[in-house]
Amino acid sequence: MKTKKLLSLFLAALMVFSFSGCEIIEDITKFTGLVSEIFEDNKEQEEPDEEPEPVVPDDPNWPANAFGITIEKAPEKVAVASPALAEYISDMGLFEKICAAADFCGFPGAEEKPSIGSVSLPDMEAIKTAAPEYILTFAQYEESLLIELQQMNVTVVEIKAPKSLEELRNLYRHIAVFFMGAVDGTEFGENYVSEYDSALAEIAYSGEQKTAAFIRALDYIMVTGDTMEQELLSAAGIKNAAEGCFGYSFPEESWADFDPPVLFVNSHIHLIDLETSDLYKKKSAVKGDKVYNVDIDVLAIGSRRSFEIIKDILATLYEDYTGGTVLEPAYPSMYKQ
Repeated sequence: MKTKKLLSLFLAALMVFSFSGCEIIEDITKFTGLVSEIFEDNKEQEEPDEEPEPVVPDDPNWPANAFGITIEKAPEKVAVASPALAEYISDMGLFEKICAAADFCGFPGAEEKPSIGSVSLPDMEAIKTAAPEYILTFAQYEESLLIELQQMNVTVVEIKAPKSLEELRNLYRHIAVFFMGAVDGTEFGENYVSEYDSALAEIAYSGEQKTAAFIRALDYIMVTGDTMEQELLSAAGIKNAAEGCFGYSFPEESWADFDPPVLFVNSHIHLIDLETSDLYKKKSAVKGDKVYNVDIDVLAIGSRRSFEIIKDILATLYEDYTGGTVLEPAYPSMYKQ
């Protein structure tokens, strides 16, 4: 602004001099030099323009969308109210981000986290102490408890439990985005899903398949063809005798034809239970002492622990499979006493 005023004065003076004749050209020259000096001095005195504040780029990870909700920033305190969900998170190496977990988590390291009870029997004082921003759960809290948790500024995120391998893959993807954000979480989730699929492929048996049945509970309750357990068994190279059935139930009208050579039964079932059952005591596997205990409940989760169970099943079925441990019969058969 000062420079513009000086320039105006200079032009006005130049016009006055122009009417005075050639004899004052020397004076004009001197005046011009003086004005130039003033311009230079003024230029040095002018304050430089202020530098604009640096623009901080938005974090590409947040907000992120997972489980049907928007997470504005990275969660700092998260509790998990479902044991299976806690195990999935642990499998991904993200359990360190959990501030508290449900009762009955059976995987290694779960006991290190404070307990918040279960969805059916929540420990509200423990939840207050943990002060989570979010509680992730497969089961639904009662309405009164949801209101109480809302008053504690806790967001309860109800998640659908996976019933197939594809649903499990998608769950892993959502877990990664929830904890790590839109960009980093998407990349991490896809990498983990690839790792999971590769690990399952690595334990598979490629030889001729043998048939077995997998009893979850007495009497007709077993692993059927529409379950995630079936997908895991099939991918591992095991033929399920009940793969043509649905809803964890073998049809009663077909029971007379049901006679698999090997039975894998859930951990709480003992051989004596089958030998004293009118449904099982005449089956070949029971009479031949080919009944083995495995944790089918873990197999139903599809977590990485289920791979260890599958390897032991494979080692028991196939003599040339060396990836697992051969199981002992459930109990000595009373037929051999």
